[in-house]
Amino acid sequence: MAELTGPHRDRLIEATVAEFASAGYDGASLNRIIRAAGLSKSSFYHAVGSKSDLLDAVVSSLVADVRSRWTPPAPAVFAGDEFWPQVDRVLSDLLALTVTDPALRLLGRIFYLPATGAADARSALVDSMRSWVGEVLRVGAASGAVRDDVPVDALAAAAFGMLRGLDEWALRTATTSISTGKVGEAASAPGLLLRGMLTTPG
Repeated sequence: MAELTGPHRDRLIEATVAEFASAGYDGASLNRIIRAAGLSKSSFYHAVGSKSDLLDAVVSSLVADVRSRWTPPAPAVFAGDEFWPQVDRVLSDLLALTVTDPALRLLGRIFYLPATGAADARSALVDSMRSWVGEVLRVGAASGAVRDDVPVDALAAAAFGMLRGLDEWALRTATTSISTGKVGEAASAPGLLLRGMLTTPG
């Protein structure tokens, strides 16, 4: 996979995200990306061989940028009475990062585009996130913090789907929430919804 480095890295990432977000994978034009990034075709194709290589390189670069500032806690720290406080901390951290970290906002703009059909950096990230959510819920179920009347795998699939939806919502509303002083509402909504789904009714 190509590695994005050098003085044009950030401009290339921003141009790529803008193009894929507006035109989708199939409609994205490498020529428009090259022009918007201010690169020559020769220097671009020296570093990147294809559209799929470029998307993989951009996603990998943005993931590395985000992980340099935040990594998900190990599932074991969600054990016992720490399950919901840890969930709240993770959701709060991610909301704050969405507001302050341009890499996470850029990643969010292209992360939920339709899949290309082949394994790529986005599908690898989705798989690792899905696995992490499942492990966290297994710890929560073993601790009694998560309902046991529904199989953990089904809860994990539902929670992951909800988290994807909440992530898209947070990316759309984070900046507005900060400017209007409604960060508390934005931060509390995901936790409330997850509690409603994952805790034993009544």
